[in-house]
Amino acid sequence: MTEAVRLVIWDLDDTFWQGAVSEGGHHYNQTNHDIVIELARRGIMSSICSKNEPARAQRILSKAGIWEYFIFPSINWEPKGPRIAALIEAVQLRPQSVLFIDDNPSNLNEARHFVPGLQTRDESFIAAMLDDPLLQGKDDRALGRLAQYKVLEKRRHDEAAVVAEGGSNEAFLRASNIRVRIERDVEANLDRAIELINRTNQLNFTKRRLPEDPEAARAMLRKLLDHHMVQAGLIEVSDNYGEYGYCGFYATKTDPDGTHVMHFCFSCRVLGMGVETWAYQHLGKPLMRARGRVLSDPQAAAPVDWITAETLHAQPPQTLRAGLQPAAPGTASGAGNAASGSTVAARGGCVLAPLLHYFAAGACETIGEYNTVRQGNVIRLDHSLCFRHALDGLAPEEVAAATLLGYEAQDFRSRYFEHAGPHPLWVFSNWADLGMPIYRHRETGLRIPYKPPAKPRPVKTDAMIRVEENLAAHFDAVGIISQAEFGDNLRAVFGRVPAHGRMFVLLAIDTVLKDGAVKKVGRRVMQNAWTREIAGEFPAVSVLDMDDFVDDFAEVKEGSGAGHFDRMVYYRVYQRMAAMIGETAQAA
Repeated sequence: MTEAVRLVIWDLDDTFWQGAVSEGGHHYNQTNHDIVIELARRGIMSSICSKNEPARAQRILSKAGIWEYFIFPSINWEPKGPRIAALIEAVQLRPQSVLFIDDNPSNLNEARHFVPGLQTRDESFIAAMLDDPLLQGKDDRALGRLAQYKVLEKRRHDEAAVVAEGGSNEAFLRASNIRVRIERDVEANLDRAIELINRTNQLNFTKRRLPEDPEAARAMLRKLLDHHMVQAGLIEVSDNYGEYGYCGFYATKTDPDGTHVMHFCFSCRVLGMGVETWAYQHLGKPLMRARGRVLSDPQAAAPVDWITAETLHAQPPQTLRAGLQPAAPGTASGAGNAASGSTVAARGGCVLAPLLHYFAAGACETIGEYNTVRQGNVIRLDHSLCFRHALDGLAPEEVAAATLLGYEAQDFRSRYFEHAGPHPLWVFSNWADLGMPIYRHRETGLRIPYKPPAKPRPVKTDAMIRVEENLAAHFDAVGIISQAEFGDNLRAVFGRVPAHGRMFVLLAIDTVLKDGAVKKVGRRVMQNAWTREIAGEFPAVSVLDMDDFVDDFAEVKEGSGAGHFDRMVYYRVYQRMAAMIGETAQAA
C-alpha cells in the first residue's frame, strides 16, 4: 500500500524548470517554485537529485530564493540510483514515503532498482500533485519540520567531514554537546506521541501501533497513560546545531515481575546520536522485547556518556544527585552506572513502584518490596506487622503457620536495610494498617495480617478456599492494629535508619470525595497523626502527606481506596523528595 509522501526528490532540467542549464539555457518555472514552498508548509520536504553543475544550479536556486527549501540536495554527474539511496538513508525515511520526480524514464527505472518501494512519477504529475491525497501532509506553516531537517543536514555534513579527516564518530558526538529533556506532560503533546508511535519504524522497538483514526488513537493512548503503574515521557533533543524537537516517546508499566516497556520509539532524525540507547539505560534497562527490524540495539550497547540531561524530569535533579552520590568527574548527567550512587529502597503498596521509577532513572540501584496477589490471595507486605516480622525474623514453625494464609517464606525476608552507600535513601508506606485485620495462630501465637476476599466474593481459586479453611481452623481474629502495637512497629523500623541516611514515609490521603462531598476519613486522620508523632522522634525520618500532592480529586483513581493516583501525583512526590534532599545536602 502506497504511503503518504514525506519527501519529494526533484530532478531539475526539464522537470523543476524547462530546458537544460548545461545545454545553453533554461526557463525558470515559478509554479514549481511555489509548489515546493507549499509542500514545506504541509510538512513535506523537498530535495534534489540532478545531473548538473553544482555551483551553477545552486546559484540559480539561491537567486530565486528557493535553495534553503531543499534538504540534502545531490547535484553532480554521477548515476542517480545510488545517490537517491544514499539521500534516503541520510534523511532516514522509508522509501515508501519518498517520491522521486524525473522526466527521464531511464532515471526512474534506475531509482526503483536501487531503492525498492520508492514512489516515482514523471514531470506530467507535477500540475496535480498538490491535490493528490498522498501529498496533503499536515499544517506546518511555521516551517518547523524544514528547520529541523536543515539542522540535521548541517550536522550530517560536519560529521562526514570529521570522519573523512580521520576522526571518530564518537569524538564528533562528544563535541556536539547533545542534550535531552524528558517531558512528563504527555497529555499536552498527545498528538506528537501518537505520531511517533504510528509513524516511526526503524527505531520503533515495540511496534505497538494505535488506530489510524485520531480520536480512537487519543482514547487508546489516554487509557494506557491513565493506569497508575504506567510511566511515560516525550524525549526532546538538542545539540550545538539546534533543536530537534520531540524525537522519542516511551511508556513503561511496572508489575511484580518488574518494569516492562510498552512503547519505545524514536524519530530517525536522531539515528546515530545514541539517544535511544541513553534513554534505555537512563530508564534502568527495563524489560523490552524488540519486534521487527530496528537499526540499533540499546540492550547490548555500551554506556552512553556523551549525552547530558537538561532540565530533566525523570532523573534526580542536581540537588538530589548531590544528596545521593555526586557524579564522577567527566561523567555526563544521566549516564552513570547503577552502582555509582547510593541505593534507594522502597517497601509498601504499589504506590511506590511508579515512584521508584524516577529514582531508577537516576542510575541509582533500587530495591522494591511491594504487595502482591498470589493465587487470588492478597499479600500485603506494607502492613507494619509484616515488615516487623521480616526485620526480626520468624521461627520455622511461625513461617509454616503464615503459609496457611498464603504467605511464603520469602515474604519474611527483606533486603530493605541491607544496602549501603554514603547517602542511603528509604521510602516506606504502611497503608495496610488502616483496615487490614490481624489474626493470631492458636498454636504458635503468631500474629499476621490477612485480608478476606471482598464482598460480593469473586470466583475463588483452590488456594483461596484452602486459606479460608485454614483461617477458620487455626486462627482467631484480633482486629485492626492498636496504637501501641503500631507505635512499636514503626519505632522498630525507624530506629534502623542511620544518621547519614534518610527515610520518607508516605501518609495515606485522608481527604476523599464521597457522594459529591469532601470528607475526612477518621481512621486515616488518626493513623497519620500517630505516624507524624513517632517520626518526630527520629531526625532522619520525614513524613509526606499525599493530600499535598493531589491537585484535583480526578487524580485519585476510582475504586482504588484512594491508594492509586495519576502519574503526575507520583512525580510531584518525587520532586518534593528531591528538593528536601537537596536542602539537606546544601546545609551539610
